[in-house]
Amino acid sequence: MKALTVSLLDGHRERRIDGVVSVVAADHSGQFGILPRHEPLVTAIDAGLIRCRRADGSTRHLACTGGVFSCRGDEVQIVSARFLMGEREDELSAQLEQLLDEEQAEHQTSRQSRTEVERALLKRLREWSEAGRK
Repeated sequence: MKALTVSLLDGHRERRIDGVVSVVAADHSGQFGILPRHEPLVTAIDAGLIRCRRADGSTRHLACTGGVFSCRGDEVQIVSARFLMGEREDELSAQLEQLLDEEQAEHQTSRQSRTEVERALLKRLREWSEAGRK
């Protein structure tokens, strides 16, 4: 039986899963599946779980924060800012939810810091402008 090779890439590492007979992921249109010899495909996937069923019947669960999913020949590549791997879907789901919450908090902190810097710069520019008029 023909099998897929799934490559996972994030900013820190690359992992491979060989012997995969099906991959299920989701994009903006919903859930989709990939089998060996699938037509070429590139899509933006949503944050969530991905299932890779192997030829031996085992399932490898992945969680990612969203990214790019591509399939060409019998190669599937998933590029994401972060991904997690595990055997238990429920545990990965909880870990992903925590990761997404942490990222959201980091983005909020960054936005607040940027706003504070912008305000300080505008204040300083007004002061310089007023000092130049005198």
